[in-house]
Amino acid sequence: MKRFIHLLVCALVAAAMVLPAGAEPGGALWTREEAGGAYVTVRVPFPEGEGMSWGQTRYLGVRYAGTGEPVALTSDYKAGYLFATVPARDAGRPLEVFQGERFDWTDIQHQNEPMSANTLYIRGVLHGDGEGRLNLEQVLTRAEAFSLLVRLLDLEEGGDPGYRDVAPSDWYYGAVSAARAAGLAAADETFRPNDSVSRAEFNTMVYRAFRSVGWADPERGEAQDYADSAGIPEWALEAYQTLGSLSISTIRELDENGESEPEVERLAQPGQGVTRREAVGLIDSALDRLPVYPTQTAIDRGFDRAMPVIDGSTSTYPYTDALYSALFHNAGRHPGLPASHSKSHASYERLIRGEVDVLFAATKASIELEEQAKAAGVELEYIPIAYDAMVFFTNEENPAQGLTIGQLQDIYVRNAYDNWSQVGGPDARLMPYCRNTDSGSHALMEEMILDHGALSLSGDILQGNMSTAMSTALTDVAAALETSPAGYAIGYSVYYYYLTAETMMVDVTDNRLHLLAIDGVAPSDETIADGSYPLSACNYIVLRADTPEDSPARRLAEFMVSPEGQEVVTRAGFGALQQAKG
Repeated sequence: MKRFIHLLVCALVAAAMVLPAGAEPGGALWTREEAGGAYVTVRVPFPEGEGMSWGQTRYLGVRYAGTGEPVALTSDYKAGYLFATVPARDAGRPLEVFQGERFDWTDIQHQNEPMSANTLYIRGVLHGDGEGRLNLEQVLTRAEAFSLLVRLLDLEEGGDPGYRDVAPSDWYYGAVSAARAAGLAAADETFRPNDSVSRAEFNTMVYRAFRSVGWADPERGEAQDYADSAGIPEWALEAYQTLGSLSISTIRELDENGESEPEVERLAQPGQGVTRREAVGLIDSALDRLPVYPTQTAIDRGFDRAMPVIDGSTSTYPYTDALYSALFHNAGRHPGLPASHSKSHASYERLIRGEVDVLFAATKASIELEEQAKAAGVELEYIPIAYDAMVFFTNEENPAQGLTIGQLQDIYVRNAYDNWSQVGGPDARLMPYCRNTDSGSHALMEEMILDHGALSLSGDILQGNMSTAMSTALTDVAAALETSPAGYAIGYSVYYYYLTAETMMVDVTDNRLHLLAIDGVAPSDETIADGSYPLSACNYIVLRADTPEDSPARRLAEFMVSPEGQEVVTRAGFGALQQAKG
């Protein structure tokens, strides 16, 4: 109790900067009911924070105005705001931002003090013992662990918890009562307050605590590889899966030969007692990395309320990833972020069937897909959002620098050549690779080389050298290199995917590639943007034409051609439209 009183006094006295959470500029406070309805998140304005250093913002917190009680579930400072999550019973209480202070723990030197300890101290979660000691290396007891989580969740007492070994005179009685009432503590006959808590147990406790708020979704987990994963109890697996890299673990170096980057392995050591240092680190990291908060852009566009269901081709997934990163803090935990795209053909089919709202597409639908849409009574709407292009590439060792569109038609339609010398190159075998006919790359081939479907790929090429994935379109060509006698392959993809994937080729094969000029013009950011490269194209947002005007999908289309949306295009690694470059 002495410690808690000190916390409140220092918070009140040290609060040099206070901003009541009244109406935000232009309207009321932004709020969100969390999953399950037990908690409400409030965005609290604090524009003064923009002039503060990172170290200073780490001491900011949110408290209830008037009483000075800190809100434990408070975010770090985020561009003029802090987010505070309070029990639904307290959703109407006024909030304010305050400047806390670092506490001088008596058993630790300041330079060795984890910042997370003071973050949780300011938020009222961490108290230390009666002598002001943090006891970082001490193993946590069950009474201490549940006390931390009860403060974190701001749980109310629920009367006699019903344990034979917990009495009203015990310092932890209130916390145990609250934990039992909230279902965090099991309905056993004994509580065992002084038993040590293992890593697996504390990981699971923290996971369940954050899941009760609505922030820990097993489907958004980040599974980690542990050398001793077989030892993780089955009851703790979901917690480890969901917390992912946040889970308490030990990193052990395997390579001791003095190299700058030795090999390491991660150990869960689930049965090992969890220290206070580890417990503090896990709670602070989970508080920072599990909640998903909207940016101002997301709020302005209504994406905090609803995101459209997005799909697309493999090459356009960077759009989706960059979009969510621009709209949300901790975007990887957002339930709407797809883990991947369904590939071009399948994504169009899903849009036609109404299973998704919008596509990021590297090409318009193929003739076959347009016929499917027509048969389903669906009209597709294409909105250009970025520049891209179809590109052809060959082995780096190949001295050939370019081809004409006519030569490409001879190669892919008529299978007319078997030697590069026949198209102005070296005396070397020519090996053409193609993509599967339901790929986005083939749709580009169909549009640009096959005369909008009037021509067909050679059956010999389709049966012999087909790459069934965007990544293997590059690796197949790279691996096809022949040296005695010489032989070089040719393949195709889209420009910005090629730039990204080709830089990773060394991890797969030592063989590299180079792009070919077409009709005398080499592909580049400039030649694609100005249209001088003959196979220039656009990437698109694709909607069903009957998509309602104020729907999330329609708002996304409008956003992607706005200056902010074009910044997303650039961050995704694609060529922004000229109108957004000025």
